[in-house]
Amino acid sequence: MLIRKLLQTRKADANLPTEIRAALVDALFAPIASLIVGAVACSIIGAAVAFRAGDPSLLAVSTTILAVGMVRVISAILYKRYKLIDHSATRFWELVYEYGAWAFSALLGLLCWLTITHTSDSALQMAVTTISAGYGAAISGRNAARPFIAVGQLTLCTLPMAVALLIYPDWLHRTLGFVVLMFMYGMMDITLCIREIIMQALTMTRKEAALAARFEEQANRFDVALNNMSHGLCMLDAQDRLQVWNERFLELLHLQNAPVRVAMRLTELIRYSLRARHYTSKNVKAVVSDLVRGLRQDNFDQFQISLDGKRTIAISRRVMPDGGSVIIFEDVTERNSAQERIAHLARFDELTGLANRTQFRERIAATLAAVQERENHIAIHLIDLDRFKAINDTLGHPIGDMLLKEVAERLRTIVHAGDMITRFGGDEFIILQCATPRQQDANALALRIASTIREPFEISGHRIDIGASIGIAMAPHDGVDADELLKKADMALYAAKNGGGGGHRFFAIDMEDAAQERRALELDLREAIALDQFELHYQPLVDLHTGRITSCEALMRWTHPMRGNIPPSVFIPVAEETGLIIALGEWALNRACADASSWPRDIRVAVNLSPVQFRDQSLGLQVVAALAKSGLSPHRLDLEVTERLLLEDNDSTLKTMQQLHGLGVSLSLDDFGTGYSSLNYLRKFPFHKIKIDRSFITDLGDGRDARAIIGAVAALGAGLDKTVVAEGIETEEQMNLVRSQGCQEGQGYLFGKPMSATDIRARLDGPVVPLKRVRVA
Repeated sequence: MLIRKLLQTRKADANLPTEIRAALVDALFAPIASLIVGAVACSIIGAAVAFRAGDPSLLAVSTTILAVGMVRVISAILYKRYKLIDHSATRFWELVYEYGAWAFSALLGLLCWLTITHTSDSALQMAVTTISAGYGAAISGRNAARPFIAVGQLTLCTLPMAVALLIYPDWLHRTLGFVVLMFMYGMMDITLCIREIIMQALTMTRKEAALAARFEEQANRFDVALNNMSHGLCMLDAQDRLQVWNERFLELLHLQNAPVRVAMRLTELIRYSLRARHYTSKNVKAVVSDLVRGLRQDNFDQFQISLDGKRTIAISRRVMPDGGSVIIFEDVTERNSAQERIAHLARFDELTGLANRTQFRERIAATLAAVQERENHIAIHLIDLDRFKAINDTLGHPIGDMLLKEVAERLRTIVHAGDMITRFGGDEFIILQCATPRQQDANALALRIASTIREPFEISGHRIDIGASIGIAMAPHDGVDADELLKKADMALYAAKNGGGGGHRFFAIDMEDAAQERRALELDLREAIALDQFELHYQPLVDLHTGRITSCEALMRWTHPMRGNIPPSVFIPVAEETGLIIALGEWALNRACADASSWPRDIRVAVNLSPVQFRDQSLGLQVVAALAKSGLSPHRLDLEVTERLLLEDNDSTLKTMQQLHGLGVSLSLDDFGTGYSSLNYLRKFPFHKIKIDRSFITDLGDGRDARAIIGAVAALGAGLDKTVVAEGIETEEQMNLVRSQGCQEGQGYLFGKPMSATDIRARLDGPVVPLKRVRVA
């Protein structure tokens, strides 16, 4: 039974965790004093017995016992000083102890054997048996953690004594030998039992240590999480005494330097917080009142308080089942500021600070209700800045933004206190003029608006001159619905801009008719593009010296199935406003190149381009595609632009022109001399042809001014190596005059009206008609 138990113990011992084995080995060396006492006591008894018996062998054994005992003491000291935790070192020190213990026990057993067998002195026998039995009993308890070492020591020190007693001739000694054997068995059993108790204790200690480590790790994680929260947190007991808190709580209440401790009362915390911020007595009273009022509630979602007048703290509390509570503190200053900003942006324009569409809608709804009730009058001034886009494109958006701010500031200075200024977006503003019983009042405000906007602006070193076009609708005369009034003000604005800009127009009923007509024309225009109802006619340009046709200008014609022929002057502006000119212009470009590809190789084709087309970044690709599909040489394509495009003088326009010029396409400046003619255009842009507007040709017979202008332009063209074309020639006299002034080419009814592709092809294939025989067609 005991042997089986020993074998089981040895098997279990082989699977011991490293840290438990190390602890057991450490227990072997722990009581160094017991090793010293054991070595000295056994050596003294051995020496005494040897001297009494006078036996040299006993003296040798006693001396060896002392030497081995001292070696064991030294090994224990070395272990304490140099011990290592890894498994291999643990096993080494265990073997050191094991061999030393067994050697010491074997020597003690040998001392007993020699004393009992070599002497008959009962006192000496009693001395060695007593020391040996005591040593064995002590070993059973001291080294029970390592049972194989303990059992080995017990066997080596007591078994020789038992054998010696059993072979002794006296029956009493034999009886005592038998008792020693039973003693050995009992001590071994006790050793194994103590070992079990030790293992259970170690295992429990290990589990408790692991559990404590986990708890400590979780506590550390909890502390890290708690102290890295963006919210302040504290937990109070049922008596409002502090139990748990984090760093953010201390920061928000300015308690970093306060002696915060567990069980501190909430009122004391508040007192320290107020003291840290040096509040006035009035503020202290208000803060304490707010805190006490809020914190005394059993449960509350949130209340907000400003501790220093700058930061706002939101405080929420939840009561726990035991009567305690958890309080969360959050700095909501930035969030409140953001919410206020969002609320402001929902009603005000971010750039100018003026009211926005939302606020305008609210105000006009309330105002129109008052109009219906009290017969009050209001006026809506819809303002659009003239030439703003050109400023924005040439000087950049930052300058454009500053200009809009300056415009807003000027508008603020000319309206009455009850009026409202709104920025609708872009360069569009609205003034809601209240208490306006007479149209004269609205007219006076419109004049002030136009006048103040017309004054030059100085922005970042730039002098900027713009104007304002204003459309006005009045309630209740023009309606009492906000959308209806805005629509009518927009119609009036359209009329003001068509009148040249810089002025104002009141809504009139004929504007609505015109708008409806414009809308109907737009719908017809979209349908015409889809159904391919357009065609190109061509008017020749003639060399004024040889009479040969040099090129033909493509002119678009639209024959509507119901309306009949619609002039380009009617449908082209609508196409430009709606953006349909992009598709229409691309169609005209492709058709003109296709038609011209079958003409004689010395005849060019001219195609007009709208400013809207120039704003389309795909214009260059459209030209390349038209030339590629038709096979027309680029030098035979002439693209005509008007001075209206050059008013939008910007890098994008110049870049597009240079791109087209790089393709080999020629550029012509059409209608030169109207509006905003500038010599800078001729210097900056790569034109090869200048076309003098027909109005100068018509005025040739009325005075010398037109003739002088034509001569000056022709001379300028010659000096710049540019071809000069006179448009609108209808008589031989006009032809002779423009030719005498230096114009190289002419265009007009004298040389031929616009004609279909078939007719122009026949004309080109026919003989050249001498100029003196040309008659009006």
